Amino acid sequence: MRPLLVALIAALSLVAASVDVRAQPLSGDAARSYADFQLFGPQRAFVMAGDGRTSWWAGASGGDPTQAVAAAVKACRDKGNSQCTVYAVNDIPLNGREWKSAAPAPVPPIGRLHGQPWWQNQGPQGASGLIVWSHGYRSGSDSTNSAPQPWIGRFTALGYDLYRFDREWIRDWAGDATQLADAVRRAKAMGYRRVLLAGQSAGAWVSLAATMRGAPVDGVISISAAHHGEVKDMRDVSIARAEWQQIVRGVKPGPRIVVVNFAGDPYDVGGRMDDAATAFAQSGVQADIIANPPGFSGHNAASDFAFARKYGACIQGFIENGAKLAPC
Repeated sequence: MRPLLVALIAALSLVAASVDVRAQPLSGDAARSYADFQLFGPQRAFVMAGDGRTSWWAGASGGDPTQAVAAAVKACRDKGNSQCTVYAVNDIPLNGREWKSAAPAPVPPIGRLHGQPWWQNQGPQGASGLIVWSHGYRSGSDSTNSAPQPWIGRFTALGYDLYRFDREWIRDWAGDATQLADAVRRAKAMGYRRVLLAGQSAGAWVSLAATMRGAPVDGVISISAAHHGEVKDMRDVSIARAEWQQIVRGVKPGPRIVVVNFAGDPYDVGGRMDDAATAFAQSGVQADIIANPPGFSGHNAASDFAFARKYGACIQGFIENGAKLAPC
């Protein structure tokens, strides 16, 4: 294991050192817009008009920035600009390069984790830490190609590397949780100072389950955790509730935990936020329970940029230093 870890660390450091990620300076409104742009996760694109002062940016899902680039360029041209230059995609300043030629070199996997495509990671020695995104499942689509929710950019803006825990099937969440916990141990052994787990729906469930299995994480962000499907299709909702209680009661003090749930979530069997609050209070786990935040509803409410703008900073503040800030 030791030689493999040394090789992984060396490979990640080489990739990080091979790319100049400094952006050409901006000023005025463009600089303020770019600072805002950097607070969100992939996929996103930042476009400048020919005057060098006017800018637009857009975000989109998918496995690469294609849709985000198209949307940002369209917004620029719709204002009558003949020159619309892509300044950056995700965390990659282009500095005059054509965006499709700027894809970072692939980074080595960490167990079952792999680097977020089109993301410039710095490696364990250069990054502030590692945040691992675990996606949910969408019927009839490939969720392994889905983008992380926008609020994750609050952590990448602090210098966290971004990896993914992709699962094609949902059948074996216990096995997935064990493998995720093992990957966290590898990441820590490689030198990542902090490791965070973050996920939505089944991704939130597996992140908490990995923590219950002893993953040495520093924080967990659980959004709309679910595993058993929609309530209307359940024969016995008590099974889902009991398994949820088992997980939150099994989490030990150490990592800070944020648990978010929304009104109108068809996957919510009810009572789970109370279960989490009670379990964490009894065990001494540092937790912030965000139950039914006003203005947001449904299973995918945290995918909205408005949620990232309103709650991203306070989620980050709690995970990083334990501060409970409004409106969390």
